[in-house]
Amino acid sequence: MKYVDDITKLFTRFGANAQSYQEIQPNYKDFKDDPVTMAEPEPAVASPPPNPAPSVFLLDEPQPSLLIGAAVEPVKNVVLSLPSPKSSPLTEPPASSAMGDRQRLSDLLRELNQVRRDGLPETTRKRTKAKVIAIVSANGGVGKSTVAAGLAKTLRRPGGRTIAIDLDPQNALSSHLGITRQVPGLIQLKEQDADWNAHRLSGFSDSECLPFGTGEVNDRRLLRQLMLEDSDWLNQHLASMNLSENDTVILDTPSGATVYSQQALDAADLVLVMTVADAASYLALDTMTQWLETSRRRAQRHRYVLNQRDDSRSFSRDMGVLFLRRLSANLIGSIRLDHQFNESLAYGRDPLQYAPESIGCQDILSLSGAVHALLFADVNSQQGTP
Repeated sequence: MKYVDDITKLFTRFGANAQSYQEIQPNYKDFKDDPVTMAEPEPAVASPPPNPAPSVFLLDEPQPSLLIGAAVEPVKNVVLSLPSPKSSPLTEPPASSAMGDRQRLSDLLRELNQVRRDGLPETTRKRTKAKVIAIVSANGGVGKSTVAAGLAKTLRRPGGRTIAIDLDPQNALSSHLGITRQVPGLIQLKEQDADWNAHRLSGFSDSECLPFGTGEVNDRRLLRQLMLEDSDWLNQHLASMNLSENDTVILDTPSGATVYSQQALDAADLVLVMTVADAASYLALDTMTQWLETSRRRAQRHRYVLNQRDDSRSFSRDMGVLFLRRLSANLIGSIRLDHQFNESLAYGRDPLQYAPESIGCQDILSLSGAVHALLFADVNSQQGTP
């Protein structure tokens, strides 16, 4: 079929004649676009925003009840003002405000931590009747065990006993008191129903000792876990010993803020901070003061002891002067360097019996007298502020 026949039939169908059909061939040679001119935009004139009229909402028509209850009288023709389109610009808070927020947050967190640590009020806790002395330090190697053993041998009231309890995993306190045999200690007596009285050992000068004991790593881990879970673990064990008001308990602790030293701090009536006459110990005084403030005891006393003072060196003497200026009356004692302590420990003898006239032993006796006067001279004064 030809193309012409198709066109003819199409025209015939619509009642037209195909002879009038003529195809026009397009010619683009002379075609040109008209130039388009872009009109420059007129500058925009800022006009004030329209002030919308207050909208009036007619509430005459009854609305579907959404609440179950007594019918509410509909309010008629209430005029609600729309907010002004102009709003005050936002200003950034001053830097002091951010600092104040951080300070308030710090205070709140400190207060929350104190409440968590306090737990029950102190008056409801069962405490031992004995006087408890905790010996702590910021740094190691300052002679805590030596001084703890010295006080255990010299600080005893008539009719009372002095019991030294070793909370240091090094388990060295018993050696300073002349106890050499391996016996069960705290690490084996960690359960709540353990009888601490049955495991006290006799030491030099009628002293008594409850050692830390030796055990596996897992045993020490379990003991630490018990202390972490129960902040009153030590207090409960001391109360179970049924000690009298004439008895004295001395707690030897590891250096630093450990769970052992924290338990001792919360149980103590008097905290003796051991330090030595060197720069590291002097720089640690601020850190130690902050840690002591975490104690739960309200009437607790804090005192410092300067140990191993070497008067043969000018630097040691100068540091002693700085400690005295810094601590003033809180420096309750100063113990001079005495090699008799190390020799007596090596030979298993009591330096207070073997060399009582040595300078170190004399200083230990002086410290014991100061501690005795602080705790026992006036029993009624212990209720006051330290």
